[in-house]
Amino acid sequence: MTRDLLLPAAVRAEVVTTLYADASQLGWATLTPQAKTTAFSRWVADPRIGGRLAGYMTPEQARLWITDGPMKEYARAMRGLGRFAEFGRQGGTGPADIVAHVLGADAKIQGNVGTKPPHCRATTKDGNNAYVTWGDASSFKHLLWAALRASVEGRIPGHIVVLEPPGTVTPTATANSHRAITDRCGLTLHYLREVLGRPTETTETS
Repeated sequence: MTRDLLLPAAVRAEVVTTLYADASQLGWATLTPQAKTTAFSRWVADPRIGGRLAGYMTPEQARLWITDGPMKEYARAMRGLGRFAEFGRQGGTGPADIVAHVLGADAKIQGNVGTKPPHCRATTKDGNNAYVTWGDASSFKHLLWAALRASVEGRIPGHIVVLEPPGTVTPTATANSHRAITDRCGLTLHYLREVLGRPTETTETS
């Protein structure tokens, strides 16, 4: 992102670490759109965040950078993926755990793990290939399209894993809708209680 290039590395690290710590306290994944909008406005006015960005961009630009940068990547970063992974959580439920849940303990990831949405190809103990993609319920439509496309183009089974972070349960109506859609598309749906890793420690700055 262009504005990332304008920020000294130390300022970028300080701001993103503060943002993620605050978002975690707020329970970001459970907030309504209105609550998130309020949080964005508060962050721009916060001396630790907007105040640190003020020397490099306008308040409007700072809000856009926060929205389309660190917070757009928040869910991926919390799972150790994406451009801001170093500021997210380390450990916890990872790609290998997800693949084992779907395909069995002896399944192996093939190649690299992708990030948009998180996904990989894997091979079972019996040598069968599969495509696995995962994320929370709010990203279901992206997971659906990725799995459907991969299963058609690669001629392999497609699996969608809906992760449920601590304190989050997919409503029955939503889960039933997910099941009906994936059944129609010939995909396999899984739910997995997610174990969060340890948060990145905040770096003290002057």
